[in-house]
Amino acid sequence: MKGSTEYQIFIGCNDPHLNEEIVSERQLREMVSSFFERNEVDFSMLSVQGGYLHDDGRFVIEDSLCINIIGDSDLDIIRLGRSLAMFMGQETVLITRNALLVDFR
Repeated sequence: MKGSTEYQIFIGCNDPHLNEEIVSERQLREMVSSFFERNEVDFSMLSVQGGYLHDDGRFVIEDSLCINIIGDSDLDIIRLGRSLAMFMGQETVLITRNALLVDFR
């Protein structure tokens, strides 16, 4: 087994002001896939549902996309998260980083 790093970017699909999808999850998936393919970055994506407390006091449940990036990457993950947030009209995205032990068989 060898050490590696996993990054996860969670991004909601609803515009926070209109409470509806402006860019569909399918369109977001296609854009992310194309970007990672061009940059030769190993990744996977999962459809998830999440909830959060909005600044206005509402508890919001929405469909989200979880983007996993595993392995060493020259990619600036924070900048990528900010760019995705701007593209999707989101106020924030959630980015996590975890140390992994991996073994591909």
